[in-house]
Amino acid sequence: MEALYTPDDDRDRDPASIGTPGDYPYTRGVYSTGYRGRLWTMRQFAGFGSAGDTNERYHFLMSQGQNGLSSRSTCPR
Repeated sequence: MEALYTPDDDRDRDPASIGTPGDYPYTRGVYSTGYRGRLWTMRQFAGFGSAGDTNERYHFLMSQGQNGLSSRSTCPR
């Protein structure tokens, strides 16, 4: 495995469709070094109960080292 593949390594594709790591259209990732320079974000689904309960849970998780949170909102019908 090579550290970096370029469009020259795949002549069957349009080079403009591949890009390079960290550059638009981000097909090779949003970071130029992949995850070698920055670890991926670990996410935990954390929303539950009332807004206050969720906020309290977010603060707790962040204080324990969580570096990403995901939540989903629902609207009453």
